[in-house]
Amino acid sequence: MTESDKVVSGHTDPVVRRGRGRPRCFDEQEALHKAMLLFWEYGYEATSISDLTQALNITAPSLYGSFGDKSQLFYRCLDYYLTTEACPIERIFQEARTARIAIEIYLHENIKKMVQEHKPAGCMLVVATMNCSEQNHQIQEQLLQKRHWVKQRIYERLQQGIQDQDLSPNNPIEAMSDFYTTIIQGMTLQARDGATIEQLNRVAEHAMKSWDTF
Repeated sequence: MTESDKVVSGHTDPVVRRGRGRPRCFDEQEALHKAMLLFWEYGYEATSISDLTQALNITAPSLYGSFGDKSQLFYRCLDYYLTTEACPIERIFQEARTARIAIEIYLHENIKKMVQEHKPAGCMLVVATMNCSEQNHQIQEQLLQKRHWVKQRIYERLQQGIQDQDLSPNNPIEAMSDFYTTIIQGMTLQARDGATIEQLNRVAEHAMKSWDTF
């Protein structure tokens, strides 16, 4: 019996049977990028498996086979976001000559990431779990830890400023860390509400004028 005969007779050999699953040209990085944009735009809970399979053009079994469940895919997308989209805090803090310059550059570079053409507004670390229910507490906790890490890095850069003597030992660096972290997170929400780069840059400029008041 020929292969065509097998198909017609309903006895297709398993070797030649092929369903809708994962495309032959499946690009994992491209898939992560598309899934990241959904989670970034709509949040973890509002993004359904159906949304993801349609955006990635794969079936649900193929999605599970490639990335695990929805939470595992979200964590992969979060890592992808931090690697490809988030403001490069380490490079900025290492290259800036003073603590003040480091914070000022970091504010303005964040704004460039918050308002981009063809990408969701704001920071994914802030917006992706804003409306999550208690059942997704673990995912909220993961993002909270990453936001705390950012604030800790701001604190450490201010601490380095004291060591480098470009910041006074009397400066309340914990309060400064809280203040500039709040500015960044607040600008994220403003970006989601439609604030322009120009508006957010003015916010950052006023925030830097507060530097000398600490």
